[in-house]
Amino acid sequence: MPPTPLNQESLRPCHILIAGSGIAGLTLALTLETHGIPYTLLEAYPEIIPKSGAGICLLPNGLRILDQLGCYEDLVERIGGSDSCMENVYVRDEEGRDLHVSGGWGETMRGRWGYPGLWCDRSTILHTVYDHIVDKSRLLTSKRVASTKHVEGSIEVTTTDGSIYTGDILVGADGTHSRVREEIVRYANEIGVGEEYDDGDQASATYACLFGLSTTPTPSLPKSLPEGLLGWNLGHNYSYVLGTGPPNRAYWLLSIHLGKTYYGAEIPHFTEEDKERIVREHWDDPITADLHMSDLYENRLHMVVSPLREVVYKRWDCGRMVVLGDAAHKMLPIIAQGGNQAIETVAAFTNELVDALSSSSSPSTAKEPLTQPEITTLLTTLQASRTTRLSSIIEMGQQRQKMDVLLAPELEELMLNKFPTLMPGVLVKRWDQSFPGAVSLKWLERTGREGVVPFEDEMEVRKEDGEGVGEIAKI
Repeated sequence: MPPTPLNQESLRPCHILIAGSGIAGLTLALTLETHGIPYTLLEAYPEIIPKSGAGICLLPNGLRILDQLGCYEDLVERIGGSDSCMENVYVRDEEGRDLHVSGGWGETMRGRWGYPGLWCDRSTILHTVYDHIVDKSRLLTSKRVASTKHVEGSIEVTTTDGSIYTGDILVGADGTHSRVREEIVRYANEIGVGEEYDDGDQASATYACLFGLSTTPTPSLPKSLPEGLLGWNLGHNYSYVLGTGPPNRAYWLLSIHLGKTYYGAEIPHFTEEDKERIVREHWDDPITADLHMSDLYENRLHMVVSPLREVVYKRWDCGRMVVLGDAAHKMLPIIAQGGNQAIETVAAFTNELVDALSSSSSPSTAKEPLTQPEITTLLTTLQASRTTRLSSIIEMGQQRQKMDVLLAPELEELMLNKFPTLMPGVLVKRWDQSFPGAVSLKWLERTGREGVVPFEDEMEVRKEDGEGVGEIAKI
């Protein structure tokens, strides 16, 4: 069914507190504003958008939601137009030799799913979403969450500067080391259900990663790395992902096998010395025939090292608090789904919230705030709706990462000899598996940028329009 027009005036009252102004936090802010739901965003740092940061690869499942929010065309323009969208794919071996090279991916992706893929600076997507938020007075900086307290019918947040904010639900979009998640665990222990929230060994890390952003001012880099690139370099116990999009930008990820899988508190922290050691060890890695890792490093604008945590936490919420994005789920970056899944979870939360605010058990409660049981139902339904898809995406990334680091002799044989002959069809198949089950904002109109492969939530609309979805699905 097409989305039912949303009557914002009929929504039950609700004020959302958001902690964090990353991709999940700012996208949620714009989404709530678009649906007419009041909110206050609390950012711990002095600026809403940091000046530094690496890149992000956005794919059709994430871009479809950004398009519903009016951001897509602006984002494409900011990266240099459609010519900067993903067009070229390669796979190379440890010596930088081509195993597979193909082009025309912009047309392929738009034709199949309605949207291309694109790389951009993380700050570019944040600025794009920020600029579309009309009431920026709701975005507050230097407001780090210090403590939370459940009071009658609301959640109270105290920030480190002593300010107090009250809302119906607190959403932690505050990243891997989420302060809101810490408060959720504390509150769960306080009310006697802490065993359900024991993070323990839920999070694991088998790999670490250097995330780099480099300029391409020298003749060698643009020649070796064409615009609109998504590239994978294979290696023994390490691998690279390369991307380009906006002019004079190269995005790169060097993933390194840690030799074992670490869990929970034993996951290592990396210092500047660790970062420099990794750089030295991989200094001469061939990226292409005439480009080495050292070239990327010497032209770097930004570079960080981090363990690659993998997790879908078993409980995201307690009371009137919930976490979204990296605070709730983390995955390997090799299939470029981390940011896209954060955007999807924001959409799923918004869908459940608007459903709850649009309904009431009786006319007498039509203008009453959500009760605690209603909020609990909303938040548990959200997690249940997302867990299977997130777990599948995480497994897909794990399988691909094992292949790219040539983790076993049979994987080495597959990747160096068989895999190249299966491209590009195997890549299309993988994306056909990861895109159609995506979430979108069900209360907002879609833009009509549809491909021949339907997203699952579009199928009923296409059936009503007389399209042969059964035949489309076979393409």
